Amino acid sequence: MEHKLFIGKDCHDCQKVVEFIVKNDLEVDIINLDEDDATEPPIQIFVRPALFVNGDLKAYGTDIIAYLKQNN
Repeated sequence: MEHKLFIGKDCHDCQKVVEFIVKNDLEVDIINLDEDDATEPPIQIFVRPALFVNGDLKAYGTDIIAYLKQNN
């Protein structure tokens, strides 16, 4: 399964989710949308962070942590 997390800079919830992913050594591609060469998400998003699994939106914000706990 391909996990992609879309984040932005100066995003408090993004930082919490990234810290959880790193601490738990999860396989998640982390893409900062504020970087010039960032890959765009499969659909337009209005909230960051946003987690996609195999191209499907699964969770926004810190709900991503709960999703990852249940599905990894």
